[in-house]
Amino acid sequence: MCESNIYLRDDEGDRLVMEDAVLVKNEGGRVTVTDILGDSKEFEGLLEEVTFLEHRIVIRK
Repeated sequence: MCESNIYLRDDEGDRLVMEDAVLVKNEGGRVTVTDILGDSKEFEGLLEEVTFLEHRIVIRK
């Protein structure tokens, strides 16, 4: 499958905030993420890193 895990990065490190994300939208300082079930979460920050082989997306807070 093509789902990814979403991590929020701050000065303390990376914290897993969502699993099985299928849609990520960067909207001017906010990132909206939707999982495979259609549940969405919004995070304040910027998209910093996408690692396809590890299914990992990092948002910098």
